[in-house]
Amino acid sequence: MRHIRLLRSRPVRVLWLSMTLSVLGDRLYGLAAMWVVYAATGSSSLMGLVAAVESLPYIVLGGSATVMARFSRWRRLAWIDAGRAAAAAGVPLLWSPDLPGFVAMLVLVLLLGALSAVFEPNLGALIPQLVEPDEVAQVSCLFDLTARVAAVIGQGCVGVLLQLVSEIQLFAIDGFTFVVSALALGWLGRRTTLGKGTPAAGRPRSPRAADPRHGGAQPDGVQGDARPGGARPRDAQGGARSGDARPGGAQGGPRPGRDQEGAGGRARGARGPDDWAATDGLQVVRARIVLRAHRRVGVAIAVHGVALFAAAVSTVGLPPLLVSRFGQGAAGYGLALAATAAGGLAGNLLTGHLPHRWPWLTTYCAAWTGAGLSLAGLGVADSMAAVIGLCVLSGLLFPVCAVTLRTHLSRFGPAARLRLLTVDQTAVRAAGTVGMLLLPFAVDAAPAEAFVGAGALLSALALLGWWVGRRAGEGPLVMTDAA
Repeated sequence: MRHIRLLRSRPVRVLWLSMTLSVLGDRLYGLAAMWVVYAATGSSSLMGLVAAVESLPYIVLGGSATVMARFSRWRRLAWIDAGRAAAAAGVPLLWSPDLPGFVAMLVLVLLLGALSAVFEPNLGALIPQLVEPDEVAQVSCLFDLTARVAAVIGQGCVGVLLQLVSEIQLFAIDGFTFVVSALALGWLGRRTTLGKGTPAAGRPRSPRAADPRHGGAQPDGVQGDARPGGARPRDAQGGARSGDARPGGAQGGPRPGRDQEGAGGRARGARGPDDWAATDGLQVVRARIVLRAHRRVGVAIAVHGVALFAAAVSTVGLPPLLVSRFGQGAAGYGLALAATAAGGLAGNLLTGHLPHRWPWLTTYCAAWTGAGLSLAGLGVADSMAAVIGLCVLSGLLFPVCAVTLRTHLSRFGPAARLRLLTVDQTAVRAAGTVGMLLLPFAVDAAPAEAFVGAGALLSALALLGWWVGRRAGEGPLVMTDAA
């Protein structure tokens, strides 16, 4: 399997294992936060407040390209994870079932959300540096697998752990997973700086690198080729590279150990970190410049936002739908969630082996169209067998959507890639929050009709996105625009 081949690389293996543990810890944290607040207050609205507070930093920080660019280095992500470990471990110490304890919980959840909002897009932007350009789709699929594995085994882990520890102690376990992740990221940052164990180690630099026509240094910062044929990303940003060396990066990339992260480590002819005083990392890229040049990416992000808005129907509406239509309880709900998770795991394993016969936006919009039809189908399903089948189908399609978009964004240069990942994260968080605020009213009024309406909306707008994307021009290069 392709996943196995990628995991033979020690940096990929260490990062993937640590991220899998971290995502599993996040599952425990999410359950603990909601359950602890509900058990102490008996209020669903306060549970919703905790969820909204956790999402708020994603929306606010998404507009700050400068803040994001400052942390686009492995070692700085390690410090962020150390901060997340301290915040998570602080919950058991500060929590109490009264107003001061609840306020402390909100503050720590807000801090965790802020750190995660910076961490996640930066990690997504750095992961493609671990592999060769023709392996970007496979590594995107591999790291998407972390969420699928956590979804499958998370429920069982929670059930076992709650027999051994209290709910509040799940935060301490989450803190431990962040410590492991921080150590792995710190090791990876040090190894990258030393230039050890990278796919590109020992490979001579291409003589084409010095030629701006072939992705070398350019005064205004040409950032990458987004052609779906798999052109190698180019990082020339006024002659500068990202904060980390690119292990296995594009031809003409800096040699291992010559990155901006190490003291005095800069590629010959490239600028060092002091030249980027605004970010101390990547050059800041304005999202509107990139999205204007690549309208199809903007369409895909918009469709992603619609999908997360519609998904709120399933989050809040599946339990009442199963109760009102099929007389199911917690067991039926757990079965539906397990079916979705199993479908997601199978979909991930299949996605990396699918032939790329369609343009990326066609694949992306087709998958979301199918997901919308599955969501609408839940509203008209007449048996639990149909519900389970639709949940499996939805799970199969989610990895196709996630990996397709992430793979395409990985073809951009580091600064543009980070900015686009941040814009996507902000869009889906904002849309998901709006959905969680508005759609429960529709579910309360008519659960089945809410599913049909949300699914139809997603399918219609995914098809519209495909049509608009076909008519939109797509520039071959991403031009940066420094702030």
